[in-house]
Amino acid sequence: MYTETRLLSNWALALVLGLVLAALIAGFGTAGYFIATRRAKRPFVGFIIRYSVTFLSLFLLEAGFLWFLPSVHTGMRHLTTVVVGWMVGLAGAGNSVSGSTLTLQDPAIAFEIDVGCLGGILFWSYIALVLAEPAATRRQRLIGLGAGVVALVAFNLFRITASIYVEWSTGVNIHDYFYLFNMLFVLCVWAGWLRIIRPKRQAATPKDA
Repeated sequence: MYTETRLLSNWALALVLGLVLAALIAGFGTAGYFIATRRAKRPFVGFIIRYSVTFLSLFLLEAGFLWFLPSVHTGMRHLTTVVVGWMVGLAGAGNSVSGSTLTLQDPAIAFEIDVGCLGGILFWSYIALVLAEPAATRRQRLIGLGAGVVALVAFNLFRITASIYVEWSTGVNIHDYFYLFNMLFVLCVWAGWLRIIRPKRQAATPKDA
């Protein structure tokens, strides 16, 4: 009986998490749609389907790597820890790195860089938005993906570094507040890309005589 109850509770938890994920995907995709259609209207359902399929594919691909090749994420966590340690060191915080654990000194406090810190959701959301835009050319998509991913990597490193440094120096935990701004930053980068490519699309459209 206990085993059955536990199994049911696990399924219920998985269902709730699945519904939350679906709601987040739909909500974020809808926000991206309204940003994209401020000047050029396009079918809502088609945009959401392209966005959702791309996001879920990337999300499942990352889950597959976590399951079958965990060393990939382990290496990324270690590299992120080294870079963040170097950045807080520039701000005068003495520290040491051991694997994915960053230990700051005076006062001594340790931080663990886990998989969530890598910002996978940010990257998958942005990539899905770019690929969901039907009017962009292949070249525009490649430029948008390259520049956007670089911007998101820089933002993610800043987010981790600022959270660690502020908590170490003041004792104030601002890490959770960054989650309120993560997706807003993604939407800002997405909106900036749209603003760049739209004049090119409009200029390429022949005018009526």
